[in-house]
Amino acid sequence: MHVRKTGLLAVPCLSAVLFMGSCSGGSEVEQTSSSKVLATTTAGPTTTYDVEGVMDDVREGVVQLVMELDGIDRESAEVRADALMEQGVDADAVDQQFALFSNWMDNYSAHPVLGRHWDEDEAQCAIVTMMRVEGITRSGSLMNGATIGGMDAEDAVALVQPVAYCTNLLAMMRVDMRDLGVPEKQLDCLLADVGEEEVASWFVAQFTHGREGFNSAMGEDLDLTCSTDS
Repeated sequence: MHVRKTGLLAVPCLSAVLFMGSCSGGSEVEQTSSSKVLATTTAGPTTTYDVEGVMDDVREGVVQLVMELDGIDRESAEVRADALMEQGVDADAVDQQFALFSNWMDNYSAHPVLGRHWDEDEAQCAIVTMMRVEGITRSGSLMNGATIGGMDAEDAVALVQPVAYCTNLLAMMRVDMRDLGVPEKQLDCLLADVGEEEVASWFVAQFTHGREGFNSAMGEDLDLTCSTDS
């Protein structure tokens, strides 16, 4: 799994505001701005996952955790991990985790934090990270309760952090702006002082204060003195 440390975003409309000075009242952005981040159901076919592979990943995660928490070598950690897994877990919790994972993987390309630019490894990393940090129940609540605007800052950060951890937000934002026609030289100028933390903060502002919050946060970090000939 690719891991880094560190949708339906209204970028087309946003870029129109920043670079052309106006934004047509547009349909898709307006219609999705108050919608859920991820639907609880999907109309498309459900993807089939390699259950044995997932369980191997779970075992490896337990091994790594035991090594970290107990300070023991890998061989001893594997014995401990196997014993823990043989004890079994609550079936309802397992069902909930698989449903959450499946739903996320079926819908991640619509995630507001540039989900259309993620690959499957990044999407899997993000949901696994969220479940590890927030727990299964809270992760489900965050996903189902997410809106563009109106969220508490704590919840917004909890949605953005796993994505920032698993992807390169700055690189994806650059691609998104380039796709919208912003010249490469102007991108270099606009983003000269922007890092991944700044981009993450734009999306937190989007969840808390909507499109206007995103525009405002982005405008504070971009060098808007750049000319089209930069």
